[in-house]
Amino acid sequence: MAAALKALRNHLLARPTIALSAQWPALRWLRAMRRVNSIQLRAAELRTIAVTVKRKAPCNFLVFGLGNDAAFWHRLNRGGTTVFLEDNEEWLRKVAGRHPRITASLVDYGTRRAQWRELLDAPAQKLAMNLPESVERTRWDVILVDAPEGWDETTPGRMKSIFLASQLVAADGDVFVHDCDRQVERTFCDRFLKSENLFAEVESLRHYRIAGDVVALETN
Repeated sequence: MAAALKALRNHLLARPTIALSAQWPALRWLRAMRRVNSIQLRAAELRTIAVTVKRKAPCNFLVFGLGNDAAFWHRLNRGGTTVFLEDNEEWLRKVAGRHPRITASLVDYGTRRAQWRELLDAPAQKLAMNLPESVERTRWDVILVDAPEGWDETTPGRMKSIFLASQLVAADGDVFVHDCDRQVERTFCDRFLKSENLFAEVESLRHYRIAGDVVALETN
């Protein structure tokens, strides 16, 4: 009975907490939203990203990963373009079914985290991948890298998503990378997003502000 009541409460509060947090991204509202929507990012991390998106909105916002926070990001950037890239087809269908207004595309990374050392010094084309044309031709004001999975050697790892963030971000854009308590994320951020662009760290989230004159990286 208790579990059923909790599930009902979360269902009833899910949308209102998203709307409230998108309007006023204070920690107290973000904590409530995170709890009832089962969002993995912590409240302080959510707030760091939300403040930047609200400051730039309406803007071009690209998210690697389609999590339970997708409806929040979409609502936060009202009037802008928010696009999600997801590599799990079943999960994409499930989330898109719950939130039909969200724009999400299926992608295939074709890697395993075990390859990260090899890919770090490989030619840039090894880190390229097929993306929707609309994603490739847009320069994104804000990019969040929270996918693909990267917790063990059999998962795809975030080598390509971090590299692609460095290529797709607009001049004077912002890039956020989650799970930078892990070696692969830290190493690829240092290589492609550059330590001199590191603006802030909040728990396991890194925030990079990319100067306009260092966006273009070598591609051969």
